[in-house]
Amino acid sequence: MSFTENNSIVHSSAVEELRPYLVKGVPDLKLPSIEPLIMNELISEESAGLHLTADNVKAYGCSDFFVRDVRMNFEEQTYEYDVDLPLLRIEAHYNITGKILMMPIKGEGPLQANVTNCKSKTKLKGELYEKEGEIHVRYKEMTVHVTIGGGEVKVENLFNGDKLLNDIVNDSINKNFDSLLNELLPVIERALGTAFLDISNAIVEPYTFKQLFPH
Repeated sequence: MSFTENNSIVHSSAVEELRPYLVKGVPDLKLPSIEPLIMNELISEESAGLHLTADNVKAYGCSDFFVRDVRMNFEEQTYEYDVDLPLLRIEAHYNITGKILMMPIKGEGPLQANVTNCKSKTKLKGELYEKEGEIHVRYKEMTVHVTIGGGEVKVENLFNGDKLLNDIVNDSINKNFDSLLNELLPVIERALGTAFLDISNAIVEPYTFKQLFPH
C-alpha cells in the first residue's frame, strides 16, 4: 500500500484545525501549549574548546507552523510531516565554559536567540491497539531532522558583566553560528522529538483510528 494521498490532504487540514488548541493547550486531554514550547536541558558536545549547556528552554513561534507535506503509510504505520517555521525566538538559561579568541570564558545567565527559515522533516512510527472494542493508534517513536536558514544568539553576564568583553564573545559566537548550530542540532532534534511525541499521542488518544483516518 502506497502513501495515501487523499488521507494526507485531509490530515493536513485536520492539523491546521488543531492550531488554536495547540496554542492554548487542552489540560483535560493532557495536551500542553506550544506557545511557548518548553524543552528540557540542551547540552552541546564540546566544540573547539567550547561547551554550552542551556536549560529552562522556551521556544516562541512554534504555532506559526506551515505543513508543507504529509505522507502516510497505514500498512507500515509511518506518518511523515514536512513543516516550516518562519521564525523562532528562544529564551533560556545558559552555562558556558571554554575558550573564544584564545580567551578563557566561563559564565551563566540569560540567553536569547532568533532563528529563521526553519524546516523540519518528522517521521512518526505508530502501532495499532484495541481499546473497548475499537482500534486506536499510538506513536512509539519520532525522529526529527531540522535545517535552519540563519540566526543570532545573545548571551549575558559573561566576565562579571564586563560589557566590552561580553560583546566580543557574542560577536564571535555569531560569526561561528553555523558551527555552534551543528553541535546543538542533534540535541535540539532529540528534545523536539521527545516533546512532540508526547503531544502527538495526547492528540490521537481520545479517538479511534477510523475517526482519525476515515479511509
